[in-house]
Amino acid sequence: MTATMSHRSSDDPGIQHDELTAEMARLAAQVADLQQTQAERAQAGDEDQAPLYATVEQWVTTYLLPTFPRPVGEVGLTRWHWCEQWWRHDEAVTRLTALWYGWEQARLQMTGMLPWLRELDHQLPILCGDDGPFRNCTPGGDLGESQHRSSPEVPAQPAPEDWWRWWD
Repeated sequence: MTATMSHRSSDDPGIQHDELTAEMARLAAQVADLQQTQAERAQAGDEDQAPLYATVEQWVTTYLLPTFPRPVGEVGLTRWHWCEQWWRHDEAVTRLTALWYGWEQARLQMTGMLPWLRELDHQLPILCGDDGPFRNCTPGGDLGESQHRSSPEVPAQPAPEDWWRWWD
């Protein structure tokens, strides 16, 4: 409302009410338009946005490792383990793929990186920790050749024949 309208309408309550009603209708229409635009952008972003990285390998080597480096294989620092052949470790591929998918989704959202970083902070110590999939591997460098050693499989016995039919 302009100062002129405000001054003139203060004399006539009927005019003031009509002007306020019209202004509220205009603002409500503007809010509805903005909400529709935002919904259309969100929908288009989820469906039409191609991944930035074509594969988990490209994401790991181009984004993750350069962005979040950790000291691996240094004498006396065995907190972080990494295998140059990380793609041979099924657990690592599963965890890294989940992180990559989450990252691709998070980058499209205004504050999406905040929860993704919490997930990364949770997954890295598991992935690269003393009990992680790379625990038996040794990195290359000045200390020698890198070695990939797969973790031994954990034995499992099959369940009895009717074990999984408890709900019947």
